[in-house]
Amino acid sequence: MTVIALSAKALIAVLLVAAGGAKLADLPGFAGAVELFMPRHMPSRFLHGAALWLAVGEIMIGAASLSSPGLGWLNPVVLGVGCGFLIVSAAGYAWHRDRSCHCFGALSTRTFNAAGIGRTAAIVAGAALGTVPVRSSLIQLSPASRLGLLAGTALVAWAAFTAAAAVAGRGQVGQEHGGRDSARRDSIDSDSASHDTAGRDPAGRDSARRDAAPRWA
Repeated sequence: MTVIALSAKALIAVLLVAAGGAKLADLPGFAGAVELFMPRHMPSRFLHGAALWLAVGEIMIGAASLSSPGLGWLNPVVLGVGCGFLIVSAAGYAWHRDRSCHCFGALSTRTFNAAGIGRTAAIVAGAALGTVPVRSSLIQLSPASRLGLLAGTALVAWAAFTAAAAVAGRGQVGQEHGGRDSARRDSIDSDSASHDTAGRDPAGRDSARRDAAPRWA
């Protein structure tokens, strides 16, 4: 049971760090998800600030849980975060079904749906396992070990940030190419219509000349 509890604790911590890093790379998208649960007409500055602090908070809580497993008070905090995710997932399913949740920034295309509630419930279960008491000798880490875990945490956050930024960048490039292709098609259609009109004009002008030509009795 000790191995399961420590593994669940580490897994949830890594998920928090990765999710926070990915959200940082797509703050506008995550702010849009935050807006779904805010009163209407909230200033965009407030929404972006809330999105930023939520993403940073996930990274900090995950990093602290991973590098300082001996801090018992962190376990209920992580469980509370998981319960918060479950509440948001259920509320999103009830009122914003099939809207993007941006749980992992641009890396995730998941929406608020029943499967999402199940995944979040699994996270809560893992966080609950992480609260199981274990022998203190198993979670006592040296300063060097903690620094190593913090470095690993930073690497996970950076990898998630970089991957999400790359995916978001490809999406923007695709939208730009789509816009240019659409404009090019419109231009071709316009030129084609102009050529058709020009091709019909000579006949019309010839007919007009014949009508305007003087007729001699």
